[in-house]
Amino acid sequence: CPDAVKFEVVRAVTETFARRFEVIDIDGARVLFPEGWGLIRASNTQPALVLRAEAKTAPGLKRITAEIEGLLRQFPDVGPVRW
Repeated sequence: CPDAVKFEVVRAVTETFARRFEVIDIDGARVLFPEGWGLIRASNTQPALVLRAEAKTAPGLKRITAEIEGLLRQFPDVGPVRW
């Protein structure tokens, strides 16, 4: 994700997820899903977004990562998602 847009992408992701989930917006967006959490933040050292996720179960983790990837695909400047 280019440096010129990475913070805007995080802001937009934060706003979108905040409509449905609790979001902690310190240094990115930690989205609190029922089965765990997902984190999206802009890297301070490279043109990239940093993604992390944890869940109570493997299916829960799959749902969280799919939800985040689905939203990030809406941004044309965001490259392939790698977990």
